[in-house]
Amino acid sequence: MQVFSPLPRWGLLLRSVVGALLISILIVGAFGSSSAHAAGSGPSFTLQPVVYDPARPVTKSYFVFDSHPGAIVQDRLRVTNSGTETGSVSLYAVDATTGQTSGTVYLSHHDARHDVGAWITLGMQQLTLAPGRSQIVPFRVAIPSGVRSGQHVGGIVAESLTLQSSTGNSHIHVNVQHLTIIAVQVDLPGALVEQLEATGIQSGGDNGYQNLLVRMSNSGTVMLKPYGSLQVTDAQGRLLQNLPLKLDTFLPQTAINYPLYITGRALGAGDYRAMLTLTYGHAHVLHYTTVFTITEQQLKQVFKSSPPPQVPWLGGNFFDGLPLWQMVLFGVLLLSGMFFWSQKLYHFVSRRRGSRKGET
Repeated sequence: MQVFSPLPRWGLLLRSVVGALLISILIVGAFGSSSAHAAGSGPSFTLQPVVYDPARPVTKSYFVFDSHPGAIVQDRLRVTNSGTETGSVSLYAVDATTGQTSGTVYLSHHDARHDVGAWITLGMQQLTLAPGRSQIVPFRVAIPSGVRSGQHVGGIVAESLTLQSSTGNSHIHVNVQHLTIIAVQVDLPGALVEQLEATGIQSGGDNGYQNLLVRMSNSGTVMLKPYGSLQVTDAQGRLLQNLPLKLDTFLPQTAINYPLYITGRALGAGDYRAMLTLTYGHAHVLHYTTVFTITEQQLKQVFKSSPPPQVPWLGGNFFDGLPLWQMVLFGVLLLSGMFFWSQKLYHFVSRRRGSRKGET
């Protein structure tokens, strides 16, 4: 799966291959700029619509089609080699989904296509371009009859067939292969449903960082950007965590396990109540309350040993979750240090004054 950050951020996907070969793939462009810049010399390809709608500025960067089921949409794509060497590029269409932390994620060339990626037919699948040269590629989007209303998202990928090599040291050889993706959004008429659902919360984490995985799904027909908070209380109703959420693009008909990292003191083994509140769409609010359990086994998986009284610092107040004796010890050490250096400064100033009196 190729991970891409939605507008306006760029995304970077690294794939490791066993042995001395490491291939990194750079993906740039969906719902934003569609250019990829090579770190050194070599070909580098950009994608851009040939024409755009001035009333809809985003169409200067990616495709947005207002159409209907059963229609065939024709358009053109400009492919440019903005690099320093002649190179070949492979063109193909893919589907999109939502990444675990929200935002648009594009599936790989090998994943099955069921949505926009399956509707697109490109006039050319491979090009060879000299530096600075462009070529216009026609394509069409054949929208099936009976498809649901609302928003659908896919993408067109330009995959450079040139591997740019570099050697960091004598043991690691790195080949860099560039991908550029331009989004294709298809909006279909009908009931536009804004519907966000939460279906569960479970404890997770690794490497000493504890999190809660919030299972959510966009069961509607339009993209959402929910925001809100998750509150966690213990069996006595005491508030232990108040975690903010601000999701990026959440595509319709997709589901994710959204991670929220625990700050301050870790949640120990026991039963907890979670209260999720999210605002989305046109003033819709999701209220979801559930209970979840954290087991000793789960804690061992996170901390690899008996859980500490607090997790590593992840933000907020530095003293959050510190035991009283640690705070007292810290204060004593701080005061001792201040006293030590103030004495040093006092003796230094006294000696200076004494030496000046001796000179006079």
